[in-house]
Amino acid sequence: MSKIDLEMLPKEDLIKMIKMFSRNSLVLDGCWFQAAEDKYGQEAAIDLDTKAWARYASIEARRILKTFNIVEKGTSALAKALNYQIWVHAQNIEWDIPEVTENRVVLNVTDCGIQRARIRSGRGEFPCKGVGIALFEGFVKAFDPEFSLNCLVCPPDEHPDDLWCSWEFRLEKPLKSPS
Repeated sequence: MSKIDLEMLPKEDLIKMIKMFSRNSLVLDGCWFQAAEDKYGQEAAIDLDTKAWARYASIEARRILKTFNIVEKGTSALAKALNYQIWVHAQNIEWDIPEVTENRVVLNVTDCGIQRARIRSGRGEFPCKGVGIALFEGFVKAFDPEFSLNCLVCPPDEHPDDLWCSWEFRLEKPLKSPS
């Protein structure tokens, strides 16, 4: 078989590939994290993971904006950009954006296969709040510095069974409608 030309692949195969790559990226992150955790302990591994995701977040935001030509600002544009993050199409994560208003976007992770896998393996629930803050804060600030981030709930916070984490992106100065 020769090299696969992505432009010749059927849409169904491209979708499967995107989902697989999204999941693989999280598996790679998890393998790296577990190796760091085993060698240096959870606190040091979380510190390294937080720094890595913080660096990555702004790079991802800039690439999404450029690749998908997102030039508009505001909450609708942010909600659109969040849909292109690497983790959102992983097959083991369920999420939604239940609220988009003039000055607020809320993103919820309602099922997290990563957390469930850690619990099954005996490692316990991962306190991912700091990593999530680093990821989403870096992402939203690269998207538009007028946004602020608020973590509504995320482990190690107590959370309901059907909500692992919830993030609020608030536009401090909502865009004015054309008069």
